[in-house]
Formats: sequence, structure tokens, C-alpha cells
Amino acid sequence: MLPERRNDSDARPRPGRTALVFLAVLAALVAGCDRTVKGVEAHEPPRYGGTAVVAGPSDLSAMNPLVSSEAWADEVLRFALFMPLIRYDAKLGYEPYLAQSWEMTGDTGVVFHLRHDVRWQDGQPTTAYDVAFTYERAQDPATGFPNTEYFEYWHGVQVLDSFTVRFTFEPHAEPLAGLPFTPIAPKHLLDTIPPDRMRRAAFNLAPVGNGPFRYVSHRANDRWVFEANPDFPEALGGRPYLDRFVWRVVPDNTAQLAELQAGDVDVALSPPMDAVRSAAAAAHVRLVQHPSRRYAFVGWNGLRPPLNDPRVRRALTMAIDRQAMVDAFRNGLGQVAVGPVMPWHWAFDHDLPPLPFDPDSARALLAAAGYQDRDGDGVVENAAGQPFRIELKVVANNATNMNIAEVIRANLAAVGVQVTTRPVEATTLISDVTSPDRNFDAFEFGWDGDFRLNLRNQFHSAEIGGPYQFASYRNPVVDSILDEANRITHRAQALPLWYRLQRILRDQQPWTFLYYQPQVFLVRDRLHDASMDIRGALVNLPKWWVSDGQE
Repeated sequence: MLPERRNDSDARPRPGRTALVFLAVLAALVAGCDRTVKGVEAHEPPRYGGTAVVAGPSDLSAMNPLVSSEAWADEVLRFALFMPLIRYDAKLGYEPYLAQSWEMTGDTGVVFHLRHDVRWQDGQPTTAYDVAFTYERAQDPATGFPNTEYFEYWHGVQVLDSFTVRFTFEPHAEPLAGLPFTPIAPKHLLDTIPPDRMRRAAFNLAPVGNGPFRYVSHRANDRWVFEANPDFPEALGGRPYLDRFVWRVVPDNTAQLAELQAGDVDVALSPPMDAVRSAAAAAHVRLVQHPSRRYAFVGWNGLRPPLNDPRVRRALTMAIDRQAMVDAFRNGLGQVAVGPVMPWHWAFDHDLPPLPFDPDSARALLAAAGYQDRDGDGVVENAAGQPFRIELKVVANNATNMNIAEVIRANLAAVGVQVTTRPVEATTLISDVTSPDRNFDAFEFGWDGDFRLNLRNQFHSAEIGGPYQFASYRNPVVDSILDEANRITHRAQALPLWYRLQRILRDQQPWTFLYYQPQVFLVRDRLHDASMDIRGALVNLPKWWVSDGQE
């Protein structure tokens, strides 16, 4: 999934090593993972009413389950506006949601029985025809569904009746794992829109969902307003406690903290890491920390030499002091990354160390690739005398992003690579890096991984030209590993393949993997039951409530 599925470095990247202990078993991570460093929830009963304001790092783009590719937008879609068939419970098992029940038909299919009491917020019932439509549109390449790997081995869908639907697929690893990340979309509102125009649909800025909240209004680059859905089924919790949930766009980390301290927002999703502990020590604010599915990285454009050379990419990574980023900009909350498999995942290779910070080895690798300082100006050149220069794009208006970019610039300058940083508005940057034109040399971003290993879109050569194969990376061995591992249904049998893949990606660095990061938020004490865990910050949104229902 992207950035921030990817968004800005601080809003969707980060580090953490000092205060975060990653466990090997994912379910163990979830239990008790919402760690409130200060503050205890009031013992008074929840109250209806009031508004909770969340400060997010960027605008929510494309509020449509079929095309959204940004992490925070995905959370709003899954937990507020729409409903997936199933969802992850607190132990990361599957539980019913839009589907009341289901049964597997061996290892080649599944039948879902939908609830009869869920309606779209225009009054139309949610049916099996909506489920089939969502699947069919997601399978159509023209739609641009960002997570096609979820259904890579799925053959088709059959509506058995208005509330029963059957899917068939080839045997493969964890076939249901993508469904909690795939909310169902309304067929009657979207089926007249051609798939290749889905990303530009007016629906995306005025969505009609069936979840616990419904859309009210949107001001670009300012805010989204949602209100409680009074018709949400009682069996699923009924209407949320909050009257309204507001997403405020506050890109700057320091500004998020200032607005929280002033009482203008209730949650800061990207507070400045150097200030979170002192801020949480103040009255009426608490720090919430939990493991996340997020890591920070630099994407290299492999269509532009010499970034297509693994020696060069490895050199660039070894020239960057990633631990210094964790210490300086994340207050020690992070862990230098090895690759795209995160330490909480069952497939993570705990015996594989990350590439070290080693400028001397970086210089040697650059020289082996033909880049040396031939004229004594401090910049390495190739044999034709062309200097090695890179433009690094970062999300604008975010101090942490710019600080990280400055470390990268200074570190690479020390080995003779000249870097120019270019701040870009978040939605523009997403367009630049996902479009077929690949309008970048390098960019700094964050990525949210899934519980199922979904690495094909990022690193398989068949995905070159797709939105998330940023690096245009080509390695036949990696292709064969991904093809084979994704078909193995037993984890123990797949593990050697995933270990081999991690070593190759660690050594070849199609992306420079910077650091894994816990989620760290600041929350006002007036907001209660805002529990958060590895599933997402908004996972419990319908249960949030504010003291006295005050605005």
C-alpha cells in the first residue's frame, strides 16, 4: 500500500529504537499496544455529542475505496465512511463486518453472507451486487486500484442472491488478508463511471458510504467534516458517540503541536518528535504510542542512470546515517530498517542486519561504478566528466521532512554526490512518483505495509510502469521468489524464500530503507477511549467521545 501509502516522511515515515521493542509474533504486539504514557481514561460513562478534531499531515485524496492510495485516506475509508466485508480483530484474526458470516470452500474459494441491515447513506441497501462490482472494478487495470496483489490469484465472483456472493481463486497464501483493507463501494453510484475515469470522479470529493460516519463537507487543503451516521446498525455498535469528526490539514509538525496546546485540535498525528515527551508532561495532553506498519524510505528512479546500478544504490544507502535520523528527529523512537519486511512480521529475518553507515565503503562502491572526483571539486563524475547530481523531492511544509532531507544532502555530499532538495505539495508528489512518466530522481516517503506480504507491486518486474514500482526495479531472481512465495499456503515452507528476498533487497537497495517507526501521537485529555493499535489510529473511532459533549 502507499505512502503514507504513503505520504510525507513524518506523516508516513519514521524511526524508533530506544523506546520500542518489536516482537516477532504479530498477535503479541497487538495486545496492549496502545501505550498511554500519561493520562488515564475517566471512569465516567461515554457520552453522545461533540466534535473531535484530528490534525493530519496532508489533505485526504481520492476518497473512493477503488482508487485511494494514501494511508490516512485509507484509514478514514475503512474505519469511518465505508465497510469491508471482514476486518481484523484485536488479535489480528478475522471478524465479520459487512459480511455476517462466511465459509471457505476448500482452498479455492469463499462464500460470504452479507448483513441485511446496512444501507448506503442515500438510503439504498448494500448488497452482493456492490461486492461483485467492487471486485470487478478492482480487477480492471484501467481503474488503477492500488492493491491489485490482493486479488492476484482470484478468478472471479458470482452473486448467488442479493446478500450472498461467492469468490473463486487459486490456492495461495492468506487469500483473505487483503479484504479488511478493501471497503466495498456503491455500484449504483459508480457503475456509470468508466474505469479509466474513476480517479477523477466527482464522488471522490463527496463520497457516499455505509459506515459509522458520513461525509458532510470538504475544503481543499483545509479540512474534511464527517458526522455520525444515525442509521448505522445497532448490532455493530450503532451511531458513534461523536456528533462530528473533523480532519484538519496541518502539514507542519510544530503547528500541529501548537494547535493541540491551544485546544483547537484533539489529536496531533505528526507532532514534532523532539517535543513529544515534554508536551505530554503538560496538563491536558497525553502521549499515545503503538507499533505501526510504517517505515520511511527514499525511492530511486531506476530509469535514470546511474540509479539503475545496484552498486550505486547500495553506496547511497551506506552514505546515509540513518541512526542519526532516528536519534535526532524521532527522539530515539525507531529502528534502522533492513528492508520492506518489518520486525513485527512473522517473515522478518532477525539475523539479517541492515547495511551499516560506512562512507568509506560508499566511496569505494561509487568508484567501482565509475564515479570518482576527477577534477577535485568535491563532486564525483563519471568517465565522461558528468557530475553525479540528484534532485530529492520531499513533501513541503513539514519541518521533519526537510530535516531528514538535509541529513541526506549533507551525508551524500560527503561522498561526492550533489543533492538538491525540492519541496512539493503532497498530492503533486504522489502524482509525480506514481505516474508512468516517473517525474523524479529520488523522493523521500513513508510506506504502510500490510499484514500479508504484498511486495509484488513494489519489486516485481511485471509491475514496472505500475503506480508503486517506483524504482522500475528488475531482477529475475526476485521475480521468481515473489511468484513462488505468494503461492505457498504454509508459512514455514515460504520462510526460506522470504529470507532470501530480504537479503537481495538489502544488498541491492531498490529503495533506501531508512527506518521502521512506531506511531506516536499526542491526544488531549478531553478525548476518551481513543485507543489505537497496529491496525490504525482510527480503528476505534466510533467509540471515541469527548467530555461533556463539548465542542
